[in-house]
Amino acid sequence: MPWTAEEFRKKHNNKLSDKQAKKAAQIANAILKETGDEKKAIRIANARVGL
Repeated sequence: MPWTAEEFRKKHNNKLSDKQAKKAAQIANAILKETGDEKKAIRIANARVGL
């Protein structure tokens, strides 16, 4: 299930700004679509936004 910026921030990293949460959700959704691996998508998205 794709994440919105607010869902991503609430469930996976509450330290993100609005801009970071939006970018993280985009990254995570792309990785999830490509790999089907939620844990990997969350981990990479958080790393790419710098947290």
